[in-house]
Amino acid sequence: MSAAGPLTANRPERVAVVIPAKNEAERIEATIESAHRIAGVDLVVVVDDGSTDATSAVAMGADALVVRHKTNRGKAAAMATGAQMVAIREDAERADGGESFSEELHAEPRSPGHTGPLPVIDADAPVPRALLFLDADMSDSAQAAQPLVDAVLEEGVDMAIALLPPQDGAAGMGVVVRTARRGIQRATGWEPTQPLSGTRCITRETWEACLPLAPGWGVETSLTIDALTSGFWVKEISADLHHRATGKDLRGQLHRAAQLRDVVRALARKRHLASDLVDGSLEDGSSGDVSLHDDAPASVPAPASTSTPAPAPTSAPAAPGATPLPAGNGDHDEAKTWTVVPEPDESAAEGRAEERRLSLADLPVSGAFSDDDTRALGDVDVQELDILLRNLPVEGDFAPDDIVYLADTDLEALAVRLKGAPVEGLFSPDHAVIIASHLGAGEPEIPDSLSSPLRPDEYTSLVVHSAVDEENA
Repeated sequence: MSAAGPLTANRPERVAVVIPAKNEAERIEATIESAHRIAGVDLVVVVDDGSTDATSAVAMGADALVVRHKTNRGKAAAMATGAQMVAIREDAERADGGESFSEELHAEPRSPGHTGPLPVIDADAPVPRALLFLDADMSDSAQAAQPLVDAVLEEGVDMAIALLPPQDGAAGMGVVVRTARRGIQRATGWEPTQPLSGTRCITRETWEACLPLAPGWGVETSLTIDALTSGFWVKEISADLHHRATGKDLRGQLHRAAQLRDVVRALARKRHLASDLVDGSLEDGSSGDVSLHDDAPASVPAPASTSTPAPAPTSAPAAPGATPLPAGNGDHDEAKTWTVVPEPDESAAEGRAEERRLSLADLPVSGAFSDDDTRALGDVDVQELDILLRNLPVEGDFAPDDIVYLADTDLEALAVRLKGAPVEGLFSPDHAVIIASHLGAGEPEIPDSLSSPLRPDEYTSLVVHSAVDEENA
């Protein structure tokens, strides 16, 4: 477990289940009914993330609050929408006065033009519900998430993560799990068993401290890092949950490749991480950065002392208007002076930042760079980066996160790899990012079942599969 957060004060008493779902009409009803049987749950929200089947209709028939994205926006966006719907429902409940609301005792006097009394906000409303995120395909096993709820409501855990048993038919890609685990360990000192587990119960205080979420499949990795570094208690808890496993076919490989891409993006956004967190790990398996023990906060080791004395500072002439240091017993140098450091020119700094953002906008990018993205790119030569990116055989613009990641890779080697691939057509930006994360792997072998030239997604899947085989060997 991680460093403990607040244990008993101001704890939630109820839980809202949030279920992101896409094309799960066959399983969503059983999942909702099972979720309703979890003690402490009094609200189930289903976020239909661009389904083309009857997921929304079935969910509404199963007594869930349903909100629908017109197009698929990804897991992180669906989670955020679900949490927002829970907050909206709670605001409405508070405005309604709650169960104890009495018109005679709590309503404001009738006013001209109003047909009835106006309700007042319930000042004694309970703590906001905790959020329990479940996969839509868990069916009858969803009720087995009860230990996570108990840990948050009764033990004081801030974020409980489900440890799932082995899933039938699963064909896991160890490189994704290892990448996420190493990244979390390097950032926090805590090594999770199942870093990609998406079934989590989390207090609203912890949830809000972790916003904004990393996009796509990187959301679990960023949630864990942000919760731990904010001082909350994160704990993995065994739960007998089951869901549809991802197989070894091309679709399954592409799914795991997308997971890897998003995990790499999420880790790249954490500026305090080492630059080699994806391709390298410490040989002894330790984090090398921080020490974290059960029920103890993270501690950062002090810098090692050196036996070489620091060189004595040289004297400098006094600055105009400076005040000389007082003479004394040798602890001070009369030649040294106090100088007044002027306040930084904030308007000039803002102007430079805006100029930097405008220059970055010239890159082949879709969307605007955030302040974190701009800082992560540092002093990158934008003109050179633009030339290298446009030299890639890629169709379409990169996301800002993609460019932050690619700026630290060998783009010339990536161009050679992509241009030499037995592929017909251009790669997508997502494919380029995935292949960039495996530049160290050898050229993949093309199975007999596939004929050249390959589609870009087929080649990308083979690159990932080859990298996994190399690491497992």
